[in-house]
Amino acid sequence: MATAFDGGDEKLKALHTAVEGAVAFAEEWPSTYREQAFKLAVEQLLSGTDAPIPAGGNGPTPVTPIVTGGLRTVAKDLEVDARLLSRAVEISDEGKVSVLGRIEGRAKADLAVQYAAVLCYVKERALNQLDTPIEELREQAKAHGCYDGKNFTAAFRRSDLLRELGEKGSQARTYRLSAKGLEEAKALLKKMIEE
Repeated sequence: MATAFDGGDEKLKALHTAVEGAVAFAEEWPSTYREQAFKLAVEQLLSGTDAPIPAGGNGPTPVTPIVTGGLRTVAKDLEVDARLLSRAVEISDEGKVSVLGRIEGRAKADLAVQYAAVLCYVKERALNQLDTPIEELREQAKAHGCYDGKNFTAAFRRSDLLRELGEKGSQARTYRLSAKGLEEAKALLKKMIEE
């Protein structure tokens, strides 16, 4: 079980600093190269020091989504720990965002809009994608049990959290957060993390 580093031994402090630096370095690379970039950075940062070399030798060094990718940007934006955020949101290696946390509410339409706002917010901040296709929002609503096939898009049109882009009835419709939606999504996501 991992615990927070308390800064005890000097050799462990050097290792802790090296690993933090390696994580920051690895995050700058595409996900397919992060593991190797992390390993090379640790080796480079530890060379010339008497810090202990991590156990595992030449095996691959796991770099988890908790500290990599755009979630760190979202965590910084919300002023929360990235590890806590990873319990509420997940980004796959392919860039698919999944909202794992729960939003309290009864009305399916309201829940669908709120989950959509959180999804759009994470995509905007973590992946620099302003627009989210209707199909991703539909999939998200189904995953959280708030999909209403007859009124799904109507709920988005009535909401002041999202703006619809594209032609009405078009399969290529996308949605973007409004200024109010941005603030609401941040509040919802922060609440998910705190609960």
